[in-house]
Amino acid sequence: MNNASVDSFGKGGERTAGCTFRFMKSERNNHTNRLPWLRDASRLLCAALAVMVVTACDKAANEKAGETETGGMNAAELESLAKRRADREKEFTDVVNDPLRTPVVNPENSEQASPVSGFGEKSEVEIQRERERKPRIACLGPLTGELEHYGQETLHGAELASEELDAAGGVKGVEYELMIIDSQGSIAGTQAAIETLLEHNVLAIVGAGTGEVSFAANKMINEYQLIKMSAGSRRRLGDTGPYNYRNSLDDNHAIVRLVDYLKKEKGWKRFALFSSVVNDYSVQLSAHFKGALLNAGLAVSHELYYWGAPMANMEADETSIDAQVQSLVASPPDAVIFTGGPEEAIEVVNAMRAHKLTIPLVGSEDIDTPEFGALGRKALSTIIYGGFNKDSSNPGVKRFVEAYTKRFGSPPSRLAALSYDSFNILVEATRRAPSLRPSHVRQALGGIKGYQGVTGPTTINETGESLKDPFIFEFQKAGSQYRFVNVREPF
Repeated sequence: MNNASVDSFGKGGERTAGCTFRFMKSERNNHTNRLPWLRDASRLLCAALAVMVVTACDKAANEKAGETETGGMNAAELESLAKRRADREKEFTDVVNDPLRTPVVNPENSEQASPVSGFGEKSEVEIQRERERKPRIACLGPLTGELEHYGQETLHGAELASEELDAAGGVKGVEYELMIIDSQGSIAGTQAAIETLLEHNVLAIVGAGTGEVSFAANKMINEYQLIKMSAGSRRRLGDTGPYNYRNSLDDNHAIVRLVDYLKKEKGWKRFALFSSVVNDYSVQLSAHFKGALLNAGLAVSHELYYWGAPMANMEADETSIDAQVQSLVASPPDAVIFTGGPEEAIEVVNAMRAHKLTIPLVGSEDIDTPEFGALGRKALSTIIYGGFNKDSSNPGVKRFVEAYTKRFGSPPSRLAALSYDSFNILVEATRRAPSLRPSHVRQALGGIKGYQGVTGPTTINETGESLKDPFIFEFQKAGSQYRFVNVREPF
């Protein structure tokens, strides 16, 4: 990952199949090292159905963006993509005709997928048949388009981790390359990017937490054993295959810890639970909160629902935040848990104060916005949980924030911190693994327990999900300003 002087997508960049990429090292080698596709009838049927679904989704996404079905690819790029897929088919034929290279399948268990796809455990003999990958880690995300912010934050975290690894001499004296690739915020762009990464024999990917990166190529990464760790996705990914990992604060785990804090440190016992029904993430969080409260022996005194703008067949009070808040006046709870967005949270606080309710608000880090901060003393005592604290006194976090700010000119976001940790977790797994064969690295990832990252001690569980405790913040007056102040850290 020696930082070659390469423009982001200018000189030094290469254009292939609708995606653009660059290396953080001047050396470039073209390698094709991929595992064969499964060809039994049931897998073919699943593959065909998956292609149909992806094609339909891709077409819809591209039409919405005003693009064509080809995702912006020209004729030459489409021809190149078709050739590479044909080459992969030929490689499959070559492999299955060579009995020494054909994966072992247990004939007594026809329900178990072939080990070549990475589903199920492998013996050491089977692992040794895998080809080693190059010491290359990719950063994949939308570096252009309307989702560019998410891609750039992910890139910055990975770049800093890459540069620090270079300065430390790599892993066991071996330098690692960082390959940077743009998903273009589309299904087609992500799939073309994965094709490129496979051709360059990449070991693992740090992925932005956007939908197309998280889901568009799951079939490919599992079949070809390409490890991908999402930095910040809110959707569970481990269930989508053994090579799909997620490094993010798990909401359910975080909420259990937050409820424990509210019970033991605040002494609160009765809560109103307020959901924004048109927001599926809000409904999901409310379910987590309700379960955590009841399991902790606490009471849900009110369940409030907001349906957003006026909708047909809805009562007027169901589309009014003020009317919902007014229902609390007769018997106020100790706090209101609101799981919707920041703009709605501001309305909730204003409505509570208008009805002379001084009870605090509880929510997630989503409501930590400048607009919410502008509420000032109205929002005092609001409590939220989050996945990162740039103002932490932890020495490791302080070093990271100082280095990041010096390198990029502004403090790191949660997404940048998660990307930084994801890169370093992948590198730590390669240190522990006996080789760079995908299964060896995957086994090492499963052994990561309590890794000391800047987003808190992190454990990778058996499904590829990360477990870590949250940062807890309270809205306070700090000096002359009102802001969220960290009151509990996971360190």
